[in-house]
Amino acid sequence: MPAIHAYVAFGSNLGDRAAHLQRALQRLQQVPGIESLRHSSFVESAPVGDGPPQGPFLNGVAEVQTTLPPHALLAVCKALEAEAGRILPARRNQPRPLDLDLVFYGDARIDTRELVVPHREWHRRAFVTGPLRELGVDLDARPRHEPPELLDTPAALAARVGDWLAGDCTIGLVPTMGSLHDGHASLVQIARGECDRVLATIFVNPLQFGPNEDFAAYPRDLAGDLAVCRAAGADAVFAPSVAAMYDPAFCSHVAVGAAADGLEGALRPGHFSGVATVVARLFALSRAHRGYFGEKDAQQLAVIRRMTRDLGFPIRIVGCPIVREPDGLAMSSRNVYLGAEDRRAATVLHRALRSACEQFQRGERDRDRLVARVRAVVATEPRAALDYVMLRSADDLAELPPGPVDGGRLLVAAKFVDGKRPVRLLDNMVLPS
Repeated sequence: MPAIHAYVAFGSNLGDRAAHLQRALQRLQQVPGIESLRHSSFVESAPVGDGPPQGPFLNGVAEVQTTLPPHALLAVCKALEAEAGRILPARRNQPRPLDLDLVFYGDARIDTRELVVPHREWHRRAFVTGPLRELGVDLDARPRHEPPELLDTPAALAARVGDWLAGDCTIGLVPTMGSLHDGHASLVQIARGECDRVLATIFVNPLQFGPNEDFAAYPRDLAGDLAVCRAAGADAVFAPSVAAMYDPAFCSHVAVGAAADGLEGALRPGHFSGVATVVARLFALSRAHRGYFGEKDAQQLAVIRRMTRDLGFPIRIVGCPIVREPDGLAMSSRNVYLGAEDRRAATVLHRALRSACEQFQRGERDRDRLVARVRAVVATEPRAALDYVMLRSADDLAELPPGPVDGGRLLVAAKFVDGKRPVRLLDNMVLPS
C-alpha cells in the first residue's frame, strides 16, 4: 500500500519520562513499515480527566510515514506501551510510563471498537495541538469530532451502523420522542457504560397518538435534545422526519396482545401498536445489541419485551430505573405543562405509591387493600383526577388474582388540569422484597 502520513501523540508521567519517550520514538522508527519519523519538542502538561492524583506529563507528537494499516500501527503502539511497563488493558486517566495515541492516519475516518481516527479529543488538548502546529499541520483543515453525529435518514443511519458493526462495536439504542430530561439522559449514561457505541433516536411517532391526543403540540426542541445527548455521551442521534420513517405506501403494523391489555391499552386504543411498530422499525434500522427503556412507562416496556421475544429480534431489552425530581415526581416530558399548583399536587402519585409500599413492608399482603391505600392517598389531593390504580406482576404486568400477593408493581395514572391543558401523568413502584 502507498505510504501514509500518520500522527501519533505520545506522553509519559511515570519514571524517567524523557527516557521512556526517547526509547519509544527510537523503537517506533525501527519498525518495518515505518519509512520515516520526525517529532515535536517535548512539552510538559497537567493530567486531564478524573483520574487519581498524579504528576505532570511530558508530551509531544510524532509524524510517521508508514505503509502499515491503521490497526497494525495501533498494535505497534500498544506493544511499545507494554514494553515500557504499562499494564494493558489500562483504566482511563491513570498514571503511565508511556501513552501512544494515533491522532490522524492520512485523511482516513475510522470508527471501530479499538480505534477512532481522528482521535476524539485531539482539538481539545493543547499538548496535542501545539506539537501538531510545530510539525506544520494545518489544524483548521483537520476534522474535529463533535458528538453526537446527527443522522436524519435511514440510509445515513445504515452507513454509520455498518461502520460500527464492521469495527466489532456493541451498539446501545435509546429510543425517545425528544423533549429530553435527566431521565432520558440516565438511559444514555447506562448505555454508555455497557456499550461501545450509543445511538439515541428522537422521533415523535404519529402512529402512537390517538385522534384527540397531542401529536402536533408535543414538545420539540432538537437543539436542546442534542445538548442532553452530548452531555450524556451519545455517539449519534437519529432524528428522521415522518416521511423518512414512513413512506407514503407504508402499511405494515405490529399487532400487540395481552401485554397491551388494560391500563394504558384500554384508555388509548391503538397506542401500543404504534409504539411496537416504530420500535420494531428502529430495531431493524439500528441492528443494536441492547435497547434501553425507562421503567416509568412500565406497560410500554412489557409490550416491547413481549414483541422482542415473539418476533425474535436479536436485541437485549434493558429496563432502567425511574428518575425522580427531589420531591419524588417521576420525570416526564409532560411535566413542563403542569401549572404551579398542579406541579405541587402531582407529587401525590409518588406519596400514594410509597404509602402502599410501606404498608406492604409492615405486612399487608392483600391485593385490594394495597390498591385501596393508593386510591385513598390520591383522593386527598382534589386536583388529581384518578384514571386507574392497579397491582400487577412486576415484570410482565400480568393480572394478579384477588387475595394475598408476595410482590408486584403498583401502577397509577391521573390527570391534572390547572395548567394550559390537562396533563396526564403515570407512575409506578415495585413492592419491596
